[in-house]
Amino acid sequence: DQHGDLATLDRYRGRRVLLTFAYGHCSTACPLIVHKLLSARRENSDDIPIVVVTVDPWRDTPEQLPAIARGWQLGPADRVLSGRVAAVERVLASYGTRYRRNEQTGEVDHSTTTFVIDERGTIVRRLIGTAFRPEDLDTELR
Repeated sequence: DQHGDLATLDRYRGRRVLLTFAYGHCSTACPLIVHKLLSARRENSDDIPIVVVTVDPWRDTPEQLPAIARGWQLGPADRVLSGRVAAVERVLASYGTRYRRNEQTGEVDHSTTTFVIDERGTIVRRLIGTAFRPEDLDTELR
């Protein structure tokens, strides 16, 4: 993560977490999704941590993560994660996150799903894109 710590979802057992996928060089959907999550969290008066896994480990190296976290104005409990390409690709696959990297430009097209994970580590909601409301961060099923 941006602090140089190894991160796993086990760290969040007993807490809800928002898990999404984005990358630092993106100037369109990624910063908008992170901003929307921060805004929804504020409106919800909640301290639910946001965990962002990069879809661009080629450029979002561990050394770049502090600047990305600052640029997205993430809080102290929020995390931006990267690592070896193969490790990141395994995480992306495990959450069904589709991506395609343009080898010439380095830009990455990817699916934009945020997962709301409850205190037991169970995915209770999938938020697609930015069309979600603060109450969608709640883990109580309606």
